[in-house]
Parts: sequence; C-alpha cells; structure tokens
Amino acid sequence: MPACIGLAQRRTHPPTLWKVLLGLWLWAAGAAQAEVPAHQGQPDYGRPAHLKALRQATQQILQARQDLDTAQWIQAHVVAGKASQQLSRYASAVYHFRRALQLSPINAQGQAATLSLLGNALRAEGDTGNARVVYQRALSAFQRQENAVGKGEMYQQLGELYGSENQWRRAQLCHEQALQVWRAAHDSARIAGSLHDIGRAHHHQQQNSRALYYLQQSQGIAQHLHDSLRVGEALRSTGQIYQDFGNFETAAVFYTRALANFPKAASPVITATTWWALGAMHDSLGQHTTARASLQSALAAARQAGSSVLLRNIYFSLADLHQRDQRPTAALQALRRYVGLQDSALAEQRENQIAELQLRYESEKKEREIQLLTKDQQLQQANLRRQTLLRNLLAAGAVLLLMTVAALYRAHKQQEHINRILERKNAAISQQKEVLDRLNQTKNTLFSVISHDLRSPLSSLYSLLSLLSLGTLPPARLAAHAARLSQTLDNTSRLLDNLLNWSASQMQGDGGTKPERLRLDVLISEALELMADDAERKQVRLLNEVQEPCPARADLNMTRLILRNLLGNALKFTPAGGTITVSATRLPSLWEIAVQDTGVGISPTGQRKIQEQNESYSTPGTDQERGVGLGLRLCKEFLERNSGELSFQSTLGKGSTFRFTLPAAESKAPRTAMRVLPQEDTNEAITSASVAG
Repeated sequence: MPACIGLAQRRTHPPTLWKVLLGLWLWAAGAAQAEVPAHQGQPDYGRPAHLKALRQATQQILQARQDLDTAQWIQAHVVAGKASQQLSRYASAVYHFRRALQLSPINAQGQAATLSLLGNALRAEGDTGNARVVYQRALSAFQRQENAVGKGEMYQQLGELYGSENQWRRAQLCHEQALQVWRAAHDSARIAGSLHDIGRAHHHQQQNSRALYYLQQSQGIAQHLHDSLRVGEALRSTGQIYQDFGNFETAAVFYTRALANFPKAASPVITATTWWALGAMHDSLGQHTTARASLQSALAAARQAGSSVLLRNIYFSLADLHQRDQRPTAALQALRRYVGLQDSALAEQRENQIAELQLRYESEKKEREIQLLTKDQQLQQANLRRQTLLRNLLAAGAVLLLMTVAALYRAHKQQEHINRILERKNAAISQQKEVLDRLNQTKNTLFSVISHDLRSPLSSLYSLLSLLSLGTLPPARLAAHAARLSQTLDNTSRLLDNLLNWSASQMQGDGGTKPERLRLDVLISEALELMADDAERKQVRLLNEVQEPCPARADLNMTRLILRNLLGNALKFTPAGGTITVSATRLPSLWEIAVQDTGVGISPTGQRKIQEQNESYSTPGTDQERGVGLGLRLCKEFLERNSGELSFQSTLGKGSTFRFTLPAAESKAPRTAMRVLPQEDTNEAITSASVAG
C-alpha cells in the first residue's frame, strides 16, 4: 500500500509532503497489523484500571516476598508486567517478566507462557534481536510440552517479528509453519488468520497474485465462520494490493467493504487507519469531499482508540487536504490540533515516565525494608536450625561412623577374596590368550609358507611333465629333463619335510628358531635351482654374482624360506627378457644379500603398505600370478628372529632391489669362484655349484 500512496501523491502533492504522508502511512499500517501495544486499541478510560492493577501487583510482590510464597511472587510479577505493557512502560514490563522467569523453577509449566510475554514486551520496546531469541526459547519450551496452541502462537509471533524487520521471506515461512499447526488442530479461525498473514507476506515480496490467492482463502473461511473481523481484515489487505496496482477505484471499494464488515468490537486503530486509507484513495481520485468525510471518520475512530499519535497524523493529512482545496481556515484549525496533540503526546510520555519512576522508587524502598526484616528473621531461624541440625548430626554421625567402620572392614575382606579369584582367572585367561595367539600365528604362517614355497616346485613339475608329454624331445634332452624332474621332486620332498618340522616346532611353542652355521652362497644356489624352470618358462635370466663363500649364523629353514620368497617375488614381477641378480656384500659383522630385478617396480602406495605392514598386500604378477600377500611379512619376521633386517628400494617401471642382513660366521672353507652362464646353461651351472658347495 505505501507504494501506491506514493504514486497517487506524486500526481497531486508536493514531493516533500508526499514523503511525510508515506512515512505516516507506514507507521499506521504497521501498528494496525502487529496490534502492539494493547492500550492503543482501547479508550482512555482503560488507563486508570491498568494503573490500579500495577499498584496492586506491586503490593502483592512485596507481600509474597515477605511470606516467601514463590508461586504468588511469580504470579504478581506476571500481572505487574502485563499492566506495565498495557501502559506502554515496556522497560518495566521486561523487568517484571524476567524476574518471574528467574523465580520460576527450571522447565516449569508456566515458563513458556512467561517467555512469550517477555518476547512481546521486548518487541514493543524495539529490542527485536532479544525478542527473537526469547520467542525461540518459548517455541522450544512449547515443543517440549507438546503444546500445539503455544507452538502455533510462537510461529505467528516470529512471523510478525520478521515482518516488522522487513524480512518477509522468513515471515512467510513462520506463518506457513503456524498454518500447519492450526490445520493439524482443526482450528478454522486461526487457519484464516494464518492465511491472511501469508497473503500479506507475499504482498510485501511483490508476489501479488499469490497474495490475492491466500487472502481470498482467508476471506472464504472467515465468511463461513461468520467472523466479520477477519473478513474485514482480508478485504482491507486486498485493497492494499489493488492500491499497489494503482487501481484506486477498486482499492476504495475493498476499503469500503472492509469498514462495513468490521464489527463494533474491532480495534479502533484498525478502523481509523482503514478510514485514513479510504480518504487517501478518494483524494487520489479527485473526490476531495468524500476524502474529507473519510478523514473525519478516521478522526472519530482515532479518538475512540485514545491514540494521540494517530490523531496527530490524521489531522496533518486533513490540514494538507484543506490547504489544497483553498480552505485556509479549516487547514489552520487542523494544524493547530496537530500541534496541540504533539504537545499532549510529549506530556503524556513524561507523565508515564514520572509515574513509572515513582512506582519503581516506592517498590525498591519497600523491598529494602522487607529485605532487612526478612534477613533478621532468616538469621534467627538459621541459628536455631543450625543448632538443631548440629545436635542431630553429631548423634547420627556417631552411629554412622560405627556402621561405616564395620561395613568397610567386611567389604575389605570380601574385596581381597574377590581380587585373589580375579587374579587367578586373569592369569589363566592370559595364558590361554597367549596360546591361542601363538597357534593362530602358526596357522597363518603355515598357510603363507604353503602358498609361497609349494607353488614354485609344483609349477616346475607341471612344466617338465608338459614337455615330457609332447614326446618330441631328443634322448639327450629327455635325459636332462628327467634328471631335472628327479631333482625337483627331491627338492620338493625336502621342502615338505622342512615345512612339517618347522610347523611342529611352532606348535610346541619354542618359536622354531635354531641358529646354526650355514653357507649363504650354497643356499642361494639352491634357491636359484628351484626357480630355474619358472625362469626358463618366463624367459627371465637368473644371475648369481656371489663369488665367495658366505658363512653366516642363522636358522637354516628360515633362511631358505627368505631366499625363496624374495626370488619368487622378483620372478613374479619381472617380464620376459628381464634379469634377476643375486649379490652378497660383507659388512663388519653381517652379510648383506641383495636380490635385484628389472621388473615393473612398486608404486609409492604399495611401498607405503609394505613398510607399514598393517595389512596383507598382494598384486598380480606379470603373468597374472596370484599370492596371499604374506611373503614379505614372513621374511621380515624370520629375519628379526635371526637378528637381521629387511629393506628395499624400488622405482616404478625400472625394478626393485630387496636387501637383508644376517650375522656373519667365521669362514673355514676355501673361497670358491663362480661364474655367470648364459640362460640355456643356468640350471646345470646352479646344480653343479650346489653340489660343489
């Protein structure tokens, strides 16, 4: 509506006067819709009643405080707050409502209602930020109490608060939530009110079609309920929308219909502002006589409301209209009334402030007197209670002390007995856990050894049998392969014997570590011999660069398993045409064995997983060979048992080098030179070196 008034006033009024009228209309429309404060919608004769109620409530506060009657104390503060708000003494109302909340127990039944009253007082005072916080607290309290009516009213209050701050989108959402509550409660009257509020929110968001839709729904429900007040409000808001369209004739029709529907009990503020708006429409249409009549009706309603501010503003509009109609006497008279009401409003405000200060002074004075009397009584009563309590405590304390000593002695004995039982049980559980952990570790290790160490010999047997089944080999070649088959079966048999012996030692709980003097160069040749068939099948070259005896001290079977696992991994990840090289380096007290390949290498992620050893890590080989991911973990474990270490370096796409150390032993055998042979003679050379070793 304000925008349309501005449009109409631009046509006939000076710009400065139009701005004044626009501001006045904004104030009047907001006061009428929000319905704050209550006393503005009542005649002046209600003011003495509110003053009387405030004085009586103040006396009740003092009496309740003296009698230590908390319930009456709280109720008196609530009554005083309501009376103060009716008198527009919002600071005093806020004080009384907050005092009532302070005196109330936590989550008391009436706290939600008091919070709602406090939010209204803060909002009327202009403190919208704290009002919003208090409204939210009241909403939460009503939700905990499952109070649908209170929850709906809080959504409505929040919507009106957001509307007063021009946050119309938030206001719309709050009114829509209130509408859901009322529909669930089947409260038709409040449904009509929420629909009206949603229509106003759409109107202020320039969504006039939706606004008209909701206002028509509100009007229809109100007509069905014969609620003439809500019908009039819907018609009034519809007139505002048509006024925004610039359709002043239609707006005037809706304002006239709204006034015809307003009951006698309607708020004089709403009636006065509607007559004022109707006068503005007639003025915009050039119907000055009708406009003056409407403003006179607005004056009558404003007098009934007892609002000096509203009267003053209507007189200002009437003076402007008389001036434009060349009626200086009437204009001067209206301006005099305007000035006189302005002085009256200031005087009324000063009177309210003086009365409020006087009441507060009297209340505080009587409260201090009562506090002194109450403090003396409380001190006397406290002394009596303290003496009685001390006597009773001494008697009860002596009895309790004896009972406590007896109970503690008995509990101590019982606790000692329970602790002994628990210690025995915990020791048994710990032993069982250690056995189970060892057996579980042995099982995992056994499966890993079988997966890694039996796969390579069986694969070699399968390859040799496939060659023999072809039947096209020369006799010499067939004899060589038969000898190799015999050697492979012998190695596999020895591997199974070693595996069973190791597993038996593990099951016995000694860990299976039996350090002895051994030749690493011989074990390397043996391991290379086991890998020869698989290397020939994959066309991978095996190079043994160990040129001297390497005496060490370690567990023989564990060392064999370490070499087989490292060579097996190197072969697994080396493609055809690649090379696997084994070398040995003598350190001050250790032998360092290196297994280097020209394979695919290990990604940075894979290297991190191998170093962390938190989980099994396995990837397919170059021929899609599969593994269980426990080989390197087994090597690391066996090396640690034999005072050795495992390390590696790898570059993706270039290959990897795995190194391990074992304690060196004093060499007693002469050094034996070894040479690197071409791929076709590798197996025979490894066999010869092993026999020589």
